Amino acid sequence: MDFKDYYKTLGVAKTATEKEIKTAYRKLARENHPDVHSGDKGAEKRFQEINEAYEVLSDSDNRKKYDQLGSQWRNAGARRGPGPGGGAGVEFDFSDLFGGAGGQQEAAGGFSSFFERFFGGAGRQQARGGPQQSQSQPEQPASVDVEVSLAEAYSGTTRQLEIASPQVCPQCRGAGVMGNGICPVCRGAGRQQGTRRLEVRIPPGVTQGSKVKAQGVTMVINIKPDPDYEIKGRDVIRKTVVDLYGAVLGTEVSFRTPSGKEVSLKVPAESQNGRSFRLSGHGLPAAAGKPAGDLYVKLEVSLPTKLTAREKELFEELARLR
Repeated sequence: MDFKDYYKTLGVAKTATEKEIKTAYRKLARENHPDVHSGDKGAEKRFQEINEAYEVLSDSDNRKKYDQLGSQWRNAGARRGPGPGGGAGVEFDFSDLFGGAGGQQEAAGGFSSFFERFFGGAGRQQARGGPQQSQSQPEQPASVDVEVSLAEAYSGTTRQLEIASPQVCPQCRGAGVMGNGICPVCRGAGRQQGTRRLEVRIPPGVTQGSKVKAQGVTMVINIKPDPDYEIKGRDVIRKTVVDLYGAVLGTEVSFRTPSGKEVSLKVPAESQNGRSFRLSGHGLPAAAGKPAGDLYVKLEVSLPTKLTAREKELFEELARLR
């Protein structure tokens, strides 16, 4: 292979900055894009050469080898994609210019042996994909706040989400240009802001602030306040009111846990106000390697009001006895 002057291809000096290289590349790629010069094989070849030059000069390691070794730079070491059975090949990302659709023209043929030697055959094969196989720039992981009830935190639930997601411009197919001008729909960006809808599963045992990742989305869990329970980590606390007579003589209280289970608790005689009873394992379910929490029942003793004269006499007699 004859040595190719990639700086000359992009029309920049060898001292060009990364920004200058990128600017020159974007300008030349738009001018020589096959969509602008339909049927012009010369433009298609120039477009391929421009992309090859940018792939080398935009990578600091590749550029350093190229600058230091000149025509022998390709012998400095090969970085090959996985061989047969080794997984996916090298993926090229042209989305910075074409919004993810550029891959359908970049590798129609004519690459120098740089790609064969430096990336292996996988790079050429990967870059040949049509519109359905074009390499798009990875989306930034989305993060959304999701509110669940305490009962849902116990049992798990699902949510329907709409996530902002950049999409290839349908008018220019990601090129950013139409005819001899900028695409009027995306204004040259090649992409538009869209949304994607997905159904995600929130597993049982999430706690306040838990992060659940599913389908490229990170859900930050917020458990809604519950009128009957207070949440502390994986433990839940329930305040249960008993009257004075039940606290003094003993009683039994029944209630439904957030999981939906009906439980009965025997309150011993002479139980003090504020006393707590622990129901082991009845808190939030085990998850993420952490054991299930506990359910605490805290007594609140309710004192009688609007006493009759006779009731007051009895309390006075009790006070004298004590």
